[in-house]
Amino acid sequence: MSISIVVTAQPETSLNYCNRNAAIVLGAIGVDTSEGYGEITFAELPRLRQQALRALHQAGAFQTVAPTDERGPARIIEIDGQPTIQRGVRLIDPGLDQNGVIRRLKEVFHLLAVAHELRSGVTWC
Repeated sequence: MSISIVVTAQPETSLNYCNRNAAIVLGAIGVDTSEGYGEITFAELPRLRQQALRALHQAGAFQTVAPTDERGPARIIEIDGQPTIQRGVRLIDPGLDQNGVIRRLKEVFHLLAVAHELRSGVTWC
């Protein structure tokens, strides 16, 4: 699943993050992501841009997620009458470090600046 953050007046100006990363970045600027979707009005843009700048100056204090590399359990199945070992699914999560949060915050700050310049709101879902 992912969340797209879109400038309403210019839909081609958008960002797309996995739900977790979007929640971390939007949460860092004070946007409640508990509903999984929402709207940022034009009137809210100056405050949120200020919040983004404050957040960027607090680098090192962001929620992060450690990378993981896990494999599900192996099992024995039968193929053409022969027992065969089927490996479990491998799940790789690259995580999100401080630099990743900072990069995404800068991208969101730029998107909010474009929205403000266009006198537009922003939706995310």
